[in-house]
Amino acid sequence: MQNRYHLPPNFFIRRARSKDKWKIKKLLLTWNEVGNILPVNVFSLLLVLLCFVFLLFNAILFAILIGVYLLYEVGLKDYSNFWVVDYNGSVVGCAELRVYARYSLIFNLCIKKEFRYQKLASCMVEHLIKEAREPIYLSCFKELIPFYTRFGFCVIHSDALPDGLQLILGTTEGAPVVPMMLGEARHRSSVA
Repeated sequence: MQNRYHLPPNFFIRRARSKDKWKIKKLLLTWNEVGNILPVNVFSLLLVLLCFVFLLFNAILFAILIGVYLLYEVGLKDYSNFWVVDYNGSVVGCAELRVYARYSLIFNLCIKKEFRYQKLASCMVEHLIKEAREPIYLSCFKELIPFYTRFGFCVIHSDALPDGLQLILGTTEGAPVVPMMLGEARHRSSVA
């Protein structure tokens, strides 16, 4: 795939470093100021729910759980799957690419509000496609479907996802997101 989009001067895409962790976290938590669903992984959501329940019954147990969560966040959580858009040393965008033996997954594509509409997200998607192993899966809100179709992604039914990916991508019944795929579907549709 030839690059159709080019980064503006002083911007570049690089693999996230350990020192970028808190910048990525802040970016993901503030991606949409109007209050849509935050991109929260299942582990964090369950941990927060458990912490709340135990807070009602035992403050000491709550303190222990918070300590475990902080240990996970500070020391154990791996951000090596993230790529960032760097502007003069500042992280202004990010995305997560998980590459597995049979497919790849894209998560959490996010650009700071003041840096949007400069084709940074398009450059990031092109970069991730080059780094990934096809087929590539992602989930997105319906209003983002036209954005991803520009790169060859197609909407697929949740049942067409490999085992376990419905839950990982958050595309279970009633979810506000739809699954998309780049790869096998693209090749099949070009043959038909």
